[in-house]
Amino acid sequence: MADASQVGLALAYVCAGILYPEGLEKPSVTGRQTIVRRGWLLPSDIFAAQNIRNNTDFLTVTLAPQKGVVVPEPLGRPWQVQARVLPTVSVKQSAQAVCIAFPSDGVPSGVVGVWYEAGKTQISAAYAVTEQDTPETVALALAGQLPKGLADENSVQVPGYNLAGNVVGYGQSVRVNRRQNQRYRVSLWTADSGVRDTLGQFLDTELAEKSWISTLDGRQAQLRFVSVEDIDTMQNQALYRRDYLYELVFDTLQVQWSSDMMFGAGTVSAGDQVSSFGAIEPAFDNSVVLHALEAMQAAQTSQAAQNSYPGMMVNQFGTVVCQSH
Repeated sequence: MADASQVGLALAYVCAGILYPEGLEKPSVTGRQTIVRRGWLLPSDIFAAQNIRNNTDFLTVTLAPQKGVVVPEPLGRPWQVQARVLPTVSVKQSAQAVCIAFPSDGVPSGVVGVWYEAGKTQISAAYAVTEQDTPETVALALAGQLPKGLADENSVQVPGYNLAGNVVGYGQSVRVNRRQNQRYRVSLWTADSGVRDTLGQFLDTELAEKSWISTLDGRQAQLRFVSVEDIDTMQNQALYRRDYLYELVFDTLQVQWSSDMMFGAGTVSAGDQVSSFGAIEPAFDNSVVLHALEAMQAAQTSQAAQNSYPGMMVNQFGTVVCQSH
């Protein structure tokens, strides 16, 4: 889920990509070192050896105050499926047992379920696979949920009954809780007024072509130009600054991960006769499912950020640096 700080970070990544079109390890568009940061200048940026007065330029991205603007969100806040994660684990029927198989490579994922009929009762068990699991641990967890269940290496069985099995994946559902308009200040800092003009013109031209930028949750934010101004109140310190103001419209989302339906149940009525069918969903450990989903969501968020801004990260000071550093 994108918040104001994450959207500001995405804007900083965009600016870094503009100033370093061949990558952060290559020269900038001016040939000078240009440091991109989400946040204000630090005292060391002005007074340390590597500072503005030593042919080092800075670009900062900060939140700017503004009057609140109401941007209507979708009527009714409908839920939509944004992403699906297919299972990589599989099951196979073997005699009266169900065997669990893991992929030869990659991370195992999915919810494994087994069930059988005992008279008119459907008995079932389910387990959410985590990265630390093996086929043996999954079989053991499932067997522990079944009356008289037995685990033999990667297989599950209940003596005297024929087991059936299935594996399902996960879906990520989202809805827009709030759509907001946030203003950001993109500031250029340099000791050379000519460099300020060169950097500013290049940055302004490139950002003018972008109506949308990718956010770190894999979605989009709308980019709107507001104004530009030179701030020369620090000329007596040989410091020149130019501010570009932009508004970004983005969504605050509610995200829900859930597994696909594995067990179906219902009733059929005909007059006074009512009959039930299907397997009743088991009451398995919820914490295991939540941990599996949280890890999956974190991996998806990280992957979305890397897909949009590969090779970039920020250090503890908010400076955009190469991920390999």
